[in-house]
Amino acid sequence: MMKKLILFSLMIVLSSCAKKEVPPVVEQPKVAPKMEEKKEIPRIEKKEEIELSKILGEEKEGKQKIEAAQKEDWERWKLYGRSTPPLLAIFFDYDDFSIREDMWDRLKKNVRYLMENPQAKVELQGNCDERGTNEYNMALGMKRALEVKKVLVKLGIEENRINVISFGEEKPLCKVSDESCWAINRRVDFVIK
Repeated sequence: MMKKLILFSLMIVLSSCAKKEVPPVVEQPKVAPKMEEKKEIPRIEKKEEIELSKILGEEKEGKQKIEAAQKEDWERWKLYGRSTPPLLAIFFDYDDFSIREDMWDRLKKNVRYLMENPQAKVELQGNCDERGTNEYNMALGMKRALEVKKVLVKLGIEENRINVISFGEEKPLCKVSDESCWAINRRVDFVIK
């Protein structure tokens, strides 16, 4: 029994000292020696150069067209708003419905056109900028349209040729939240019906 115990103990000791498997040695990749000369940058072929310049030219041309269209829109808005040309929009100060001093010449031109075209009926569309509640802006837009109507009637345009409506802040021309856009949106448009 003693022999078996010694043999058993010896087996345990030997098994714990078993040779562990060693992973295979992996060779390090060889690093290329540093070159003294400069690397040459690949040259773009003429065909590729032409295509690239064409793409860049089209992109630049596209941006210029967009900028020109935006400028054209802006210039049109400053004159007409959404009015039917040749009738001009009347612009207002913030939170005001009285006709500005600089708008009287525009108003007189519109009256002259309506006098020369007695068959024309016009809808005065009051607009506001985005500041204020919807209800307040609807009321202010209506006050602006009614103020313009009152002046048109005083200047000789028959009342039955004039319709008024307010869009308040609901139909802005310019959608940027800054003073230049707000000024464009505070107006009465003359739309021929």
